[in-house]
Amino acid sequence: TNSAADTQAQVTIVVPVYNAEKYILETLQSIARQSFRAFEVIIVDDCSSDGSADIVGRFCEHDQRFRYLRSLANFGGPAGPRNLGISQSMSPWVAFCDADDVWVPHKLDIQMQVANLTGADVISSEVRDFADGEPRPDFAPPKSPVLTHTIPHARLLLKNWIALSSVVVRRSALKIAGPFNEAHTHIAVEDFDMWLRITGQGMTIRRVMSPLVHYRKLPTSISASKTMMVRKALNVIGEDYARRNQARLFGVIRPIHCLLYIGTSAWMRGVRRKL
Repeated sequence: TNSAADTQAQVTIVVPVYNAEKYILETLQSIARQSFRAFEVIIVDDCSSDGSADIVGRFCEHDQRFRYLRSLANFGGPAGPRNLGISQSMSPWVAFCDADDVWVPHKLDIQMQVANLTGADVISSEVRDFADGEPRPDFAPPKSPVLTHTIPHARLLLKNWIALSSVVVRRSALKIAGPFNEAHTHIAVEDFDMWLRITGQGMTIRRVMSPLVHYRKLPTSISASKTMMVRKALNVIGEDYARRNQARLFGVIRPIHCLLYIGTSAWMRGVRRKL
């Protein structure tokens, strides 16, 4: 049994769970297998009605670094559970993992190295998409020095390049940016809104140019409806323009943003399948 007292947690990993009994055990096992050990995990159950609570409860008994919280009422989306997890975090860094994604064993190790080397506020990575039941390749750790690139604010306005399950972010950056937007209008784009707010405040995002996450593509996932996702993403981009007092400009160039977003999304899907 692992003890939370082994090492002071440098990273708090927040895992929102809602009716994820089919996948949550594999997700938690992938976190437990991290070669970087100084972490704690806060699993926020958004009032699941399936067997998720039992699976998570048993897992927490065996590994003291994992902690189970249950929300008082269903939030209706993952932003609320993430904010609840962040509020319970004491570590200097916060990471996020959705309840159906799978981390590679060296994920946190590589990202904390990059954090120390670059001083970035957010470290993300490439991810590889996989369909349910599809075999997943093992990824070797990237060679040193780890290749990374910066994702500036202007590039984010083209497309959300950042998969939430790949992110490690300074808790101080989350304090400056504010909480995830829990509004119904922001479900599935609350993370995109967060990255725009972080870079809009002058904080930096680095992306590791190697896949560190297996990202499960489900036909039922919130982000599966592409038309709805584009509409929501454009609204978030519009809010960013409004924060910079350029709402009128966005009204003029919104059709261009729409075409750019659709084009870059299609290209990115192709790349992620080939990784």
